Amino acid sequence: MMSIFKHVLEFFNAEKTVYSHRNRTIEMIASEKGIDINSLKQETKAILVSEGNVEAVIKLRKRFNVTLAAAWIFVDKLE
Repeated sequence: MMSIFKHVLEFFNAEKTVYSHRNRTIEMIASEKGIDINSLKQETKAILVSEGNVEAVIKLRKRFNVTLAAAWIFVDKLE
């Protein structure tokens, strides 16, 4: 029975352990990596127009290794 609880606990803590930039915004990470924020916004807007919000969020999460909430906040600011 304890192993079931352990797996449930791991499931809910997964986002805390997987993402190294948990409490940081995409803007902060981009500036630390030396990425121009204006060009990043233009790239994201192009993805929004061509592929939609969800695809933009997925690509931002993969590129910057951030949480889902951080990616959605960045996309929502652009709209």
